Amino acid sequence: MKGLPLDELYEHLGPGGIATGDCLRAFARDSWPQALGWSEAELSAHVPAAVLRPATEGAAAAALAWAARRGVAVVPRGAGSGVLGGAVPMQEGSVVLDLRRLTEFELIPDGREPVVRVGAGWLGGELERRLNILGWSLLNFPQSMEDSTVGGWIATDAYGQLSTRYGGVRAQVRGVRAAGLDGLARAEAAEPHLGAEGTLGALTEVTLRVRPSPLTRRHFAYEFPGPEEAMAWAGEAMKGDGPPSVLRLYGPVDAFFNGLKRRGEGASSGALRSRVEALLLKRTGWLNALTPLLGERWLAVAVYEDEEPYLFAAPPVPRDAVDLGEGPSLRWWKRRYHLSKERLERTFAAGGFVDTADFWAPLSLMTRLDADVRAALRPHALAFSHLSHFDRTGACLYVTFAGSGGGERHARAWTAALEAGKALGACVNHHHGIGLGKLPWLGSAWTADRIQAWREEKRARDPRNLLNPGKICP
Repeated sequence: MKGLPLDELYEHLGPGGIATGDCLRAFARDSWPQALGWSEAELSAHVPAAVLRPATEGAAAAALAWAARRGVAVVPRGAGSGVLGGAVPMQEGSVVLDLRRLTEFELIPDGREPVVRVGAGWLGGELERRLNILGWSLLNFPQSMEDSTVGGWIATDAYGQLSTRYGGVRAQVRGVRAAGLDGLARAEAAEPHLGAEGTLGALTEVTLRVRPSPLTRRHFAYEFPGPEEAMAWAGEAMKGDGPPSVLRLYGPVDAFFNGLKRRGEGASSGALRSRVEALLLKRTGWLNALTPLLGERWLAVAVYEDEEPYLFAAPPVPRDAVDLGEGPSLRWWKRRYHLSKERLERTFAAGGFVDTADFWAPLSLMTRLDADVRAALRPHALAFSHLSHFDRTGACLYVTFAGSGGGERHARAWTAALEAGKALGACVNHHHGIGLGKLPWLGSAWTADRIQAWREEKRARDPRNLLNPGKICP
């Protein structure tokens, strides 16, 4: 579709509110690893016709009303940090609705529950720093904290690194405002939009719980003989007087690549890992054969924040474990947002791939799930794992895999991992959304009732399928 009547939007969007030309290529994909390996032709197929950048809620609503009149598909987008293709335009002539200019801020510290009401375009890191100046803090801290928006957290049903204590963003959100194709913006319950990836409307405002900034943090780390002992201890930690803010278990390979077992802050281990990563691109078979040399011991890190009502919460004393002190946990904390899209792009440009599959399952199933997923990946890539986002019934298993051979081999590895999780009955989605990457496994990611509810909402709000078509409710 060419020649969109964009002039009709100038009075609503104003100077800088409409982008065309060369900058559009940056909006053809988000941070989905499989898209990072696209050829120029594949990338070109997803370039939008324009990017609309509303600075107010009214402008966002006007842009959607225009799209409805003209029959133009709209892809609501935050910072583009999603890792499953949820913000990839799928229809020719689509426009992207870039919501990052929506940055209103209102802190409401009084009353029954302190909250902050913010525009959906706030980046998490910037919002946290703004709150810290005022003595407050968020409760949601995804690894993409510096590169993801508050609206994106709702759209993907995000979980952050403090979810062990506070749950995911669905436990923290107190309401949203969303603009629809009728040109109106309304206050709504968050539930329909959690995980909906902009298919039901464009989020313009989010109200989140906040807390007083923590007084102090205490760090712990232990090494266990194997995964069963580590998971048993983690289960005890979740039953204590107060759960830790952070609880993570690392398999031996993941602990190695994250530098958690090294002593001090020297660069030698980092240099060694860089050399291993270079080998990784072409020698995954060798590396799979060598990984048993790292042993079977699992490492646990825990962080306890001292705030009401958790001032005296502490981890259980582990049995058959080595107390590593606070060093590994402190190292993890300092690098907890370490994520380089540029580094990933270099890996794909060199013919390699790196990706992560996440699953939720009860702890009773976790050892088998970990083994089965890694075994399914072994013919295609090197795979290693860790657990996080614990609750009283289970946890999230992350399996990172890396190898070489281009997009087809990457896709085969991804399919093998997801099918292995599905075969065991694990939930193949936890907090990254569905996007394009997990759409074939939608029925293993959400309940049938949830999918049906989305489809009913979609028919009512967007019968022509103009809002982010090709996602969630295709």
